[in-house]
Amino acid sequence: IKNKNYEYLDNLQSINSESVVLDFGANIGDVTEIIFKKYKSYLFAYEPNIVCFNYMKKRFANFTKIKVFNCAVSNFSGKGHLYFHKNAKGNSDINYIEGASLRIDKDNVDINKNIEVDIIDIKKILNDYQKIDLIKIDIEGSEYKILPEIINNKNKIKSVICELHGNPDGKKIHGEPKNKKFVNEYYKLIKTLKENNLYDNWFYEWH
Repeated sequence: IKNKNYEYLDNLQSINSESVVLDFGANIGDVTEIIFKKYKSYLFAYEPNIVCFNYMKKRFANFTKIKVFNCAVSNFSGKGHLYFHKNAKGNSDINYIEGASLRIDKDNVDINKNIEVDIIDIKKILNDYQKIDLIKIDIEGSEYKILPEIINNKNKIKSVICELHGNPDGKKIHGEPKNKKFVNEYYKLIKTLKENNLYDNWFYEWH
């Protein structure tokens, strides 16, 4: 696994074999596997792309502490569409399997390249757990739909690590921030987190 960001997972102080960890946007399960191998926690991985889900089902078939769910996480329950990169050749294209989004306003997605997926409301998920030690989020723009509810439930959640899309200081494309349409949502969320002393304290932005 080449992504240096994963080093962050090496010293999660509050995670152990009794911990409950939720992985939203699990993709093919790399983060789930790293956390399990290191901490032996109970892991619940949510992934809407059926190709990735089926891969994880096989990958974790013998792991009783890892459960995988074939659904996206948002602020409602029902059906929706997962949109793929404009260059993707279907929903199993390994080059673009990570960037699919429920949001048609995400950079580079093609409205015509999509699959229908099940969506589960973040409220419903949080109601299922008494306490959560960690939530990892990488859901391509939909983090802004679920974080208000996660913040509301912060008393039962020890920490959150999340990739935020639309960070104006992040990656640039032709001099413009990547996912420019999300910049306002980014600022609003960061303001809320900082006002409540949660940024870099309970919430960790994952780059």
